[in-house]
Amino acid sequence: MRLVLPRWFLNFVSNVYVCWKPLCILYHPTLHKMKGHEIRRILDVLQKGDIMLRRWDGYLNTVFTPGFWAHAGLYAGDNKIIHALGNGVTEEDILDFCRADSIAVMRIKDGDPEEAVKFARKCLGHEYDYQFESGDDQYYCSELCDVCYKGAFSDDYTEIAGNKLITPDALRKSDKAEYILEIKH
Repeated sequence: MRLVLPRWFLNFVSNVYVCWKPLCILYHPTLHKMKGHEIRRILDVLQKGDIMLRRWDGYLNTVFTPGFWAHAGLYAGDNKIIHALGNGVTEEDILDFCRADSIAVMRIKDGDPEEAVKFARKCLGHEYDYQFESGDDQYYCSELCDVCYKGAFSDDYTEIAGNKLITPDALRKSDKAEYILEIKH
């Protein structure tokens, strides 16, 4: 049996914040723990082609994503990041991307950052991969990072619920990329 999640479910859990004490559920809050001085540290080390990981504490999609990190994107330079969200592959301002609770910056060891960003730009507007399948023109976040680097993380895929997936945590733990900076809250 293969894992296929309905679009409405992923969009819903990505926008729900749960506070456990006292129990409170918020839809689409604007809370984040990253502070300005931490974002400045990130901006100081970022290079075009870097892979960024982020996490939001309390969001349901973080609970459903295996591991600590919940999302991945590719830094395109010029303060822009390209990543796959529920509405598809999009480009976003780096400051908006950093509105999170934790951030990590990874740099691929063997790969061409210029070519990776060029490929990511060609993917802009492609649909989100709700079926989590490789080899089509739809992408989930960490899959997009892998295909931009021509399958550099192919050894880091794992089987989850009948699908072979690359998770944001697998990108972080991979020996194909080096750790540059990690800010965890």
